[in-house]
Amino acid sequence: MVRVLRAAALCSVALLLACPGPGTRPLRELGATVRLRPDGSPVPEPCPAEALQAMRLLGLRPGYAVDVEIDANQIEREPLTVFAGPIESIMRRPMTRLDGGTRLYGRIWTTGRGVVIRYYRAQEPGREAFPICAVARRGGDELAGTPGKWPNSVELQSSSAMAVIVEEFL
Repeated sequence: MVRVLRAAALCSVALLLACPGPGTRPLRELGATVRLRPDGSPVPEPCPAEALQAMRLLGLRPGYAVDVEIDANQIEREPLTVFAGPIESIMRRPMTRLDGGTRLYGRIWTTGRGVVIRYYRAQEPGREAFPICAVARRGGDELAGTPGKWPNSVELQSSSAMAVIVEEFL
């Protein structure tokens, strides 16, 4: 029954929103046009209406959180070195109607304080990507880090964080 409800919700998201698939707008471009503050962090931005609607249909409420591996290409690597640009993270457990293993796509900004990660799309294995709004946090805060070994890199103590559903990016 749970699988039927989840499948129905995902179909509703696709039909009602007519979301473009990953091929329509490359996932690596998500968040690329966000303006930056002087410290390199992104300015606030609203969550798009289609993402809010998709999250409502899937039962994803603001504040819901799930463990993620920050970089799908560097699982359990600690310390984790990250660079500004596109990111693909992996959910370690299910969240409401989304399976564990769901990919989250977004962007990392490296700042003097650490990193900011915003997620703009999610994709369950074998399904189309759909819009979401989530941020990566650890302990309710930004991801603190130290300057990395390479220019514009940041080292994070852990390869995991919490992806938290939001209504707007602050």
